[in-house]
Amino acid sequence: MFELLLFIFFCFNTFYVLTLAVAGHFYTKKIVPHSSSFKRIAILVPSYKEDRVIIHTTNELLKLDYPRSRFDVIVIADSLQQETLDILRTTEAIVVPVVFEKSRKSRSLNYAFNHIDENYDIAIIADADNILSIDFLKKINDLFSAGFTIVQAQRVAKNLDTPMAMLDGVSEAINNHLFRQGSNALGLSSALIGSGMAFPFKLVKEKISKIDSVVEDRDLQLALLESGYSVTYQKGVLLFDEKVESPEAYKNQRRRWIAGQYSVLKQNLIKGFRLLFKGNLNFFNSAIIQNILPSRIISLISLALICCLVAVLFHDVNITIRWCLLTLLYLLALTISIPRVFFTKKLLKSLIIAPVVIIKTIQSIIMSGGAGKTFIHTEHKQREIDSTFLPK
Repeated sequence: MFELLLFIFFCFNTFYVLTLAVAGHFYTKKIVPHSSSFKRIAILVPSYKEDRVIIHTTNELLKLDYPRSRFDVIVIADSLQQETLDILRTTEAIVVPVVFEKSRKSRSLNYAFNHIDENYDIAIIADADNILSIDFLKKINDLFSAGFTIVQAQRVAKNLDTPMAMLDGVSEAINNHLFRQGSNALGLSSALIGSGMAFPFKLVKEKISKIDSVVEDRDLQLALLESGYSVTYQKGVLLFDEKVESPEAYKNQRRRWIAGQYSVLKQNLIKGFRLLFKGNLNFFNSAIIQNILPSRIISLISLALICCLVAVLFHDVNITIRWCLLTLLYLLALTISIPRVFFTKKLLKSLIIAPVVIIKTIQSIIMSGGAGKTFIHTEHKQREIDSTFLPK
């Protein structure tokens, strides 16, 4: 009986992911006219101990192709060295120093929103390691001028120089295809990523003022969906994000994500079903379905392990075959979600560390308890963009 219930759960998991994978191929970018007017934009960059990259990031953001008088780069400086602060203050960026007993991105954003000018139309949230494409602001401006309210940009890998970074970049691309392209193609809200997000300034200020957690992007998304908003994903509005370069960094990052995922599920379980009955499918999908299902790597590992177990424990060929077929179907769903640009010898070579990634994933699950309440910082150091895999 338990085996059958487990099979039903993973069947739902597999066909949910497969549906998004297929739908992602029917996604179309929003075509909007170029706007002759330029909205005022604030780019907020929370920076916690990011001395190695924040100066470079700030200088790159200030070079964006957009009227200089119509945008500001706001660096929220948490625990930066004095030398870094001095250099930042020589740039045209607005530097907002913050000090917290316990640092959180949500706290940095709230402080900044409460201490800067409100005379902005759009707020863009980026991370300290993020580089925006040169035309990023113009494309966001065009979308908002055309009536789109909340936009998630396409986040792609900045670095693919190690096997772990390569696999992390592939993971990002799969998630873009499934939960952003696939969701929008089905008429659902795109998932927010945590950076490269554009909002009406006053709306995001109001929503984030009620958030104090280490999974602020998930909480912000649900607050917006609960109010009836939907997120538009725009492929081609590029933001380059540093991928983790070592299995250990991967473990720490996933540990926080796993803890946050189930924390959000627990907090919104009853509300999710209540809003579903009121017709809010977007909230139910984001709060319940996407959080109750394991991540792609955990699902694949689980299916592979179950295949091995049923082959040993059950002397029934039919049971073994159905689990193996389900595993292959899930693998197919992930494979068709990978952009063609990644299918190279470099990806094959990166798969050598797959056993290490599996071990680190299992460790992250075991160690995830309490991680959802603690801010776990991922250090960044990459400055240059690997142009080999730029989306065409």
